[in-house]
Amino acid sequence: MAERTMQDVLSEHEDWLENPANGKRAVLIDGDLSNIDLRGANLRNADLRGVSLTGSNLAGADLSDANLSQSNMFDVNLQSAILRRTDLTEVDLRRANLKDADMTNAETWRTNLKGCRIDPAVLHEILGCTLP
Repeated sequence: MAERTMQDVLSEHEDWLENPANGKRAVLIDGDLSNIDLRGANLRNADLRGVSLTGSNLAGADLSDANLSQSNMFDVNLQSAILRRTDLTEVDLRRANLKDADMTNAETWRTNLKGCRIDPAVLHEILGCTLP
């Protein structure tokens, strides 16, 4: 069987989100998606544990409820991405662009945010702090 393209994965995942009987959930555990353009992609509920997304563009992507635990997201563009309830446990987000990203209730235990671009209010929320 020929290897599925990322476009096939996204299309099947969209079908799965609409009706699980008709599609296939995006499960790309430990895959290499480095330097890929996924702007605006709908990856809600995707299983992306351990995936390498280094240098990828996920601006405006919907990653709500996705599992990205232990992924390498160094230098990723997540500007305006939706990361609601996303599992970012032990994710490397160094130098990531998180400007205007919605990280409401995202799990960020042991997430490396060193050098990332992030709105101060979002950072305070992640850390459980209140603004002065």
